Amino acid sequence: MHASARIGILWAACGVVSLVGASTTWAQGGRTTLITEQQARRFGLTRAWATRIKMDSSRNRVHEITLHQGALISVTDESMVQAFDAETGRTLWTTLVGQRSFPNTPVGASASYVCVCNGSTLYVLSRRDGSLLFTRKLQGTPSAAPTVSDTRVYVPTFAGAVESYEIKPEKPKLTPTTYRTKGSIDESPVLAGDYLVWGTHAGGVYSANKDDLNANYRFMTRGPITAGLGYWPPLVYAASADGYIYAIDEKSGKRRWQFSTGYPARQMPVPLDGNVYAIAELSGMHCLAADSGNERWFSADVAKFIAASRTRLYTADEQDRLVIVDRRSGAHLGRMATELLPIKVENTQTDRVYLATDTGLLQCLHEIDQVKPLVHELPPDPEATPAGGRRAPAAAAAAAPGAAADREMEADAPADAAADDDPFGAAAQP
Repeated sequence: MHASARIGILWAACGVVSLVGASTTWAQGGRTTLITEQQARRFGLTRAWATRIKMDSSRNRVHEITLHQGALISVTDESMVQAFDAETGRTLWTTLVGQRSFPNTPVGASASYVCVCNGSTLYVLSRRDGSLLFTRKLQGTPSAAPTVSDTRVYVPTFAGAVESYEIKPEKPKLTPTTYRTKGSIDESPVLAGDYLVWGTHAGGVYSANKDDLNANYRFMTRGPITAGLGYWPPLVYAASADGYIYAIDEKSGKRRWQFSTGYPARQMPVPLDGNVYAIAELSGMHCLAADSGNERWFSADVAKFIAASRTRLYTADEQDRLVIVDRRSGAHLGRMATELLPIKVENTQTDRVYLATDTGLLQCLHEIDQVKPLVHELPPDPEATPAGGRRAPAAAAAAAPGAAADREMEADAPADAAADDDPFGAAAQP
């Protein structure tokens, strides 16, 4: 063998040894992309499964992973959409959509459909097997994931419009119903009862009938709304860069309460079991009473909500470490090194913690004793209109937690404007 070839093989072998040694060191220091069972158990967790997203990790990256009713759905920057069983990690299907070089939105999904935008084209897939049902050329440029029901798909745009398309695979309507607003739409609209609700960069919260997009109300804040809206019947929760969290009646658009965080709020408020978890920049997490906005506790150094179990909140700090918070008191119970797992799926549906790398490693953690997933279900809307067309009895509405307080506050609340209080105080003055 030629001397230069032998030298090349020697250097290659040294490189392999070096990589193995580095990998071992990182694992010993707790800085590994794959959470070991030993590491998980130190925090009362177990790693339920780990898998790889189908992609060429040397050239491509994971764009987004979202959870939709028992399915994790990833999108890569080469337009590969892959669905996993959220409880086992088993691949359900993979589908390549559109042009590999075009930008993709995250997916939206319902019980029957999965929708994604590639460039300025909407792709509607079967939720069952990922097969392509039909496509539509959009009028605007999509700015966030579509919102999907079993009859319609709603696409937000940078121009501030929502385009609504009927889902009829056999004979879909070509022209969308469109609602135009002021300011770009940074996050997906929310289906709230009979309405579609969304926020804009101009500070507005808009509501329209979900079937025909007829206007319902506009609620104005004094700062951009760049976070998704939270929903827990009968209230919609909005976080604004003006420093307030707002609770808005889903039907009337009246403000039930508002809470000053003191800093811009750019994370989605998460309503859950009578509480709202709100995060402000340079601050932390506020736990608020969902019906009144009263603060129950504050937990510093929390930058992102990830998931919730019966007794814990799983969050991330500014350094991208997993921070475990006690749900009752807000105390920090532990902090796990997860800096090398930058994709942390926001899960408001169950207690599972999903972590991933942008090169395709996806894994699931849960509490050791929680073998079956704890599902967070929305309560029935006391003001919803049943299929028969008659509203729920007033007694049923009054029986809802906090209903009396809501009615009292609604009577005095302004209909469509934020209060003039300054959440920043004198510090905001030039």
